[in-house]
Amino acid sequence: MKFGEIFTEYLQGEKERFLINCSHVEYKRLKKVLKRCRTSDAKNIDQHSCQFCDETFFTELMKEASDVAGCFRSRVRRLLHLHSAPGVQRCLVPFRQCFRNDHQAMVQECGLLIKYVAMNAIAMRKILKKYDKVHGSANGMKFKSKLHSEHIEILQTPWLIELGAFYLNSDESVGENSGVFDSFSCEFDTLESLMVLTLPGPVKLEYNLTCAVCLDLVFNPFALSCGHLFCKSCACSAASVMIFQGLKTANAEAKCPICREAGVYASAVHMVELHMLVKNRCNEYWKERVVGERAETVKQSKTYWDMQTKNMIGY
Repeated sequence: MKFGEIFTEYLQGEKERFLINCSHVEYKRLKKVLKRCRTSDAKNIDQHSCQFCDETFFTELMKEASDVAGCFRSRVRRLLHLHSAPGVQRCLVPFRQCFRNDHQAMVQECGLLIKYVAMNAIAMRKILKKYDKVHGSANGMKFKSKLHSEHIEILQTPWLIELGAFYLNSDESVGENSGVFDSFSCEFDTLESLMVLTLPGPVKLEYNLTCAVCLDLVFNPFALSCGHLFCKSCACSAASVMIFQGLKTANAEAKCPICREAGVYASAVHMVELHMLVKNRCNEYWKERVVGERAETVKQSKTYWDMQTKNMIGY
């Protein structure tokens, strides 16, 4: 069965229970656009030039990619909110489970979200590959790079890492028959810590969980808006703010230590599920880092308030 038929079947099967109000790549319609373009290109000498595709095809595909990324992000945030909810909300979780298995429902939705992002990513990859084949160009690959630079490449979003961490933190017996849960795996070692996502195709994606500042497994991790992961203390150091102040107080001109993009700290995402995964898998390392971060926070706080006192009283 061709992918177009598989994707159509997927959309029809999930439309009622999951894809309602969710965006998706219009694979079938875009394929028809390329078919019409191929017919007109047969009459042209230069296949690299296609005003219709340049002005319409990529504009529509950019909007679809942005909508899919936004839908995925909002669904994942909503799914994980209760699981990592603070205070009274977290105390209510066991009480609610007396009436229905909320955790099982959350794990099942996790599987649906993984399939959602995988199917749309494959559709995006195939339609761009077909574009390049029809036009004899590399514009499809350039467009994919543009998606990555604008942070709407759905396979590079930190929310996918957070979703994988949520599954790995969950009771695997709940979802052992779901079929999609073998997609995620995670390995921690002294050389390189990786989360691996395997998609049909086969396509294997590796997410490095090593902090580029301290060169160790990320602790209390935050993802900057550019997508790069750092320990909170390392990110604060790079942004020239103190740990207790937080990343949102960083200067708008502060840059990511890796890609050097500015303004990436204000909307940084706290990777709560990934933090829990590190705690569960590497407990001794986690305890050691907790002690170190607390000591550094106290030290920075003392220095800060000593400076504030001197400024207030003049000595």
